[in-house]
Amino acid sequence: MTEGYQFPSMPPPPPVVVETGPPPPSALRPVVVLLIVNLALSALLTVTVLLARDSVVAYQLDHQHILDPAQRETLRRTYLGSMWARLGGNVVASVIYVFLVRALLRGRRWAYRRVVLLGSLGIVALLVLQFTPYPWWMHVEQLAQVAVLAGLLYFVLRPEVRGHFAKHLPGRTRRTRT
Repeated sequence: MTEGYQFPSMPPPPPVVVETGPPPPSALRPVVVLLIVNLALSALLTVTVLLARDSVVAYQLDHQHILDPAQRETLRRTYLGSMWARLGGNVVASVIYVFLVRALLRGRRWAYRRVVLLGSLGIVALLVLQFTPYPWWMHVEQLAQVAVLAGLLYFVLRPEVRGHFAKHLPGRTRRTRT
């Protein structure tokens, strides 16, 4: 009975529309590179400090001029704890940087604003660290990071990059769920 019957064909699925803005400007490339260089410098310093932790802690303790053995031991444990916290912070920052770079390349305005904030606050924090008793090589590395962050701010604040993240362009803001 159903030998000659043909089932109707399914209509094609509707096309998927993805809201994207214009492609990222070539001036965004140095921003991404400098973000990665900054992260690499920070990770390199963290690994170096962890490997040389005893000498770094001894240097810091010697520059505190604390003679009481109990206070020195407490301070030594605090310095060691801060080194491990820095390592944890770098792991978290690495994950965040992946999402930040991806959002930058997609033209997300929130990512652009975070990069400007990261560069500005990073420079201030690293300059304040110059007054902390660290070995000279740590100060040199931190100043190198200041230079990288200054370059990052220079490139991210260029007119063509700023224009790419303008407020009213499509795809530049967070999507809201309705």
